[in-house]
Amino acid sequence: MRTLTAVKRSEPLDGLRGIAVLMVLLSHASNGGHDVLPGLDAGGIGRGGVFLFFILSSFLLTSQVLERADSGEGVGWGRFAVRRLMRVAPAFAVCLGVYVALGEFSPKVALQHLVFLRGEAHFWTVPVEVLFYLSLPALGLVLSALPGWPARALVLVAGIAGFSWVFPPDYPARAPDFTPNVLPFMPIFLTGSLLAVLGPRLSSLRGRGGQALAWAGAVGAAGMLLLTPSVASLVLGEPVPHRRFHLWFLGQSALWALLLMGCIVPSGARLRAGLSWRPLTALGRISYSVYLYHAMALALVAAYLPGGQRGWIGPLGVGLSVLFGGLSYALVERPSLRFSRSGGARLPLPNTSPPD
Repeated sequence: MRTLTAVKRSEPLDGLRGIAVLMVLLSHASNGGHDVLPGLDAGGIGRGGVFLFFILSSFLLTSQVLERADSGEGVGWGRFAVRRLMRVAPAFAVCLGVYVALGEFSPKVALQHLVFLRGEAHFWTVPVEVLFYLSLPALGLVLSALPGWPARALVLVAGIAGFSWVFPPDYPARAPDFTPNVLPFMPIFLTGSLLAVLGPRLSSLRGRGGQALAWAGAVGAAGMLLLTPSVASLVLGEPVPHRRFHLWFLGQSALWALLLMGCIVPSGARLRAGLSWRPLTALGRISYSVYLYHAMALALVAAYLPGGQRGWIGPLGVGLSVLFGGLSYALVERPSLRFSRSGGARLPLPNTSPPD
């Protein structure tokens, strides 16, 4: 019996992961007053990068669940749980250990993070993603019981609307500090699940419909660019705060969904080729480790760089983040991934396809 395993790698999706972590890096550098390039104020776009991570994770995992369910094969939830834990926990544990060694976390606080009961600073995303993993059996049971993709899509749209109404984006502000809560972010995850349901249909959509969705992918990318506060300030002619778009959960999810749909349709070959740029895909492969260490890297550079060299904090911090992330990937993450990534599901994403 085949079990639910990690999806085989896709260069365009690795490219999207690279974009996601780059958004976080540039944003957090600019938020601290250290633009990576002079005049490039990327403050406020990190949340959008996190949302892209969430959508990609949901898209990949829901695709696997539905493939196994529709083929009549067992999902193997026990092995799935082990593989997901091996995907997330080892690199996270080592990073938390470094934080303890540097005196940033007490052992108690680090342990609370490691068992996904606490999420300080940028670490809040890790337990939120794990909580989504825990919802997958219920989600898979519901979707696999429905007759055909229209019913599945309708249920997911209803779920997106329902969670958005019951748990609006400002709900985390009312929750206990540092307490992980996936509920307000479920509309984002369910957007990825919706794309997984639509993916097999989109991957065979040709003609004008496919061309329209390929162009829609470019529209989604342009829309996310306009949600960069500094860009919005130029367009609107007035200052836009860095947190202006942080609660635009549905808007950002819709724009990322357009971009991902543009990758899925056969006419999106040029978009897939752009996202398959090697430096971008290389960054995407180590994105999880880069994300874990980037705040530490930026803080270390800011603390030890001489005062006359402050303009280098941003670029050196990003470079050190990539270095730390690469080392973590090679020494910790990749060995654990060998265990968690045997086999794989077929993604509804063309590798190469000429434009219509």
